[in-house]
Amino acid sequence: MFRNRGGGRGRKKPSSSKKKEEIKRILVDLTEYKTTQCCGISYYNPFVQFYYYMRKMIIIYGWPLVFMIVSVMFGVKGAMIGLVGSSGLPYAQKYLKLSAIEMQKYGIVASFPWTVKPLIGMISDGVPIFGYNKRWYIAASSLIGSGAIYFIATYKFDRSNGLYYIAGLTLINAQVAIADLLTEGKYAEAMRYNPSHSASMVSYVWGNITLGGILATVLSYIALKDENYHLLFWMALPFAVQCFLTSASGLLPELRVKRSKKGEVVVDDDEDDDDDEEEDDGMGPSNAKKSVTFADSEEDEETKKAKREKRSMNMMAILMGIICVVIAGIQIAGLDETTVLAITSISCLLLSMLIYFFLPRQLAKATFFLFITSVLSVSFGGAMTYWFTVDAKCNPGGPHFDYVYFTVYTSIVGQCSGIVGIWLFNIFFSKGSLRKAFWISSVISSLGSFFDYAIVKRWNVDYLSIPDKAFYMFGDAVLESIVGMMAYMPSVVLIAKMCPKNLETTMFAILASFANLGGSLSGSFGTFAMDYAGIKTDLTSGSCNWDNLPNLILICGICLPLLAIPLTFIFVPNILMTDTITDFDNSSKKVGDKYVTEEEKKSLIK
Repeated sequence: MFRNRGGGRGRKKPSSSKKKEEIKRILVDLTEYKTTQCCGISYYNPFVQFYYYMRKMIIIYGWPLVFMIVSVMFGVKGAMIGLVGSSGLPYAQKYLKLSAIEMQKYGIVASFPWTVKPLIGMISDGVPIFGYNKRWYIAASSLIGSGAIYFIATYKFDRSNGLYYIAGLTLINAQVAIADLLTEGKYAEAMRYNPSHSASMVSYVWGNITLGGILATVLSYIALKDENYHLLFWMALPFAVQCFLTSASGLLPELRVKRSKKGEVVVDDDEDDDDDEEEDDGMGPSNAKKSVTFADSEEDEETKKAKREKRSMNMMAILMGIICVVIAGIQIAGLDETTVLAITSISCLLLSMLIYFFLPRQLAKATFFLFITSVLSVSFGGAMTYWFTVDAKCNPGGPHFDYVYFTVYTSIVGQCSGIVGIWLFNIFFSKGSLRKAFWISSVISSLGSFFDYAIVKRWNVDYLSIPDKAFYMFGDAVLESIVGMMAYMPSVVLIAKMCPKNLETTMFAILASFANLGGSLSGSFGTFAMDYAGIKTDLTSGSCNWDNLPNLILICGICLPLLAIPLTFIFVPNILMTDTITDFDNSSKKVGDKYVTEEEKKSLIK
């Protein structure tokens, strides 16, 4: 299913047993190579390891999916969004003259497409374009994103037309969110069929994102050094365009679908003979036909149940979309912060109710954990970013980091730390407990905020005589990236294990979007916290106030993330990274914990 058909309808594809034998042969070759040397090249040579790693990934998942991940994750989510992100701070401070609170609010609006992923997944699953659920959605969004990048690259912005800039960023984020979601749906589906290699896929995906980010950081140096901020968007444009080319050419593996007489989206009969899973299941042509048309009464009942499940998820996606619009709308509506806090709190409560109303108990618990831990990490990034980078008039005695240092140098260190995080995850956590992985990420997150607390209190200068740049570089810049890896990877593994068969894209979107929504709510709560703490950053008049920033860091940055540790005992299943849902159900019986009801074992969705 995850390979291009390439040879047409009559071409026979390798069976599942042959595929497993090929993987086993590669692993045997790798084991033998460990004890040998070829032309003086040891197995421990990183190039040799990379060769075998890529060879294994292509055999397991197929080269089209492997290289489409490079196009989307490296090219778009890594390089393109990295270049666009590097422009955010200069545009906000130099052109738009935004305060820290305004910058954070507009950031929530610009990230709106990430929070409506369920709607995107619902539409792509139910409304194929030219017979494909993913290909042309990625291609169309890539064209729109490319147009938005060109617009920002050529337009001159000031405080009076800042909403145009935010609109352009929103369209760019729409391209990244759509391409990311639809690719995620495909590799999540692949991971479900290859659970023992799920950690390898997660590492591969995040590795591409990290390497793309490193490239973006290096390219950003050219524009930031010369203060040519529009150049960042010109550099991002080719990465947006290449995604259109790869998606339009059909590199992402997917079967062509069509509308049945009943109006349902079904696999095109002309494509049935090419489906790998039919051969893997040992089904002949007649049985394969029945699997598509659901001829017998038992399958008709399963079809009705699937329709009910899909309607339930669609309703959930629509309600989530409405809440997302409200959250984004209140950021630019000019409401007072108390009203914003009330609406944000109500939205948080409604989203929590949606989780437990539409999802079965175990799936709801995992989803709620990802959601609530994101909310509890109350974001005040706008205040910290401004404290580090504003001039002496706004922050006397502050670090006054320039854009090249703050965006380029620290990002390079951060990206390299991200690679270290990937390595640590693979070595120590890829086969370990999900709970422990979340514990470690929470502790490191609090430790990173402690470095922020120390530098704001000026301890590094007054007591340790460590310059600001060195203290920040080897403290917060390193730990923040490792936290991102250690939190992201177990979350993806957990989500992938929960995705039900044949609904990967929509379900993955719903679960992932709750985490994104948690981030938006965290930012909204953060704007209230900054306003309540009296943080002021008026770049026009130079009137600023940072008196309560240390208290903000102590409460929101150090203490609140640690609440995730006790929550894991309630909401995260006590399973290993390599366990499947079946393994989890069996382990639940052994330890006597009733994690999953009998009905939930039959279906992960109501």
